[in-house]
Amino acid sequence: MSEDAYPNETSPPQIQTALADCIAGAQTAQRKADDYLKLSRGEPDDLVYEACRSMHQFYSSMHEFFLEEQKAIAVILNADRGAVSSKMIVEA
Repeated sequence: MSEDAYPNETSPPQIQTALADCIAGAQTAQRKADDYLKLSRGEPDDLVYEACRSMHQFYSSMHEFFLEEQKAIAVILNADRGAVSSKMIVEA
């Protein structure tokens, strides 16, 4: 994870916490999505397969949600500077 992914030390602690939570949430969601995808592979029971695929989709959506929240926070942090830094977004 890059140092550029975090707001600078002059940012309010609430913003620092929110961004850190988004980064951690995106990473956790991606890991869980991958886990459920692995569980679904080779599953002979259709009901179990569909449940695993459904959870994979859910966590994939959560990953995207956290990335969108990171982008929104980056926009807020950079509003005074006039540009959004792509370095603020950490793809998990």
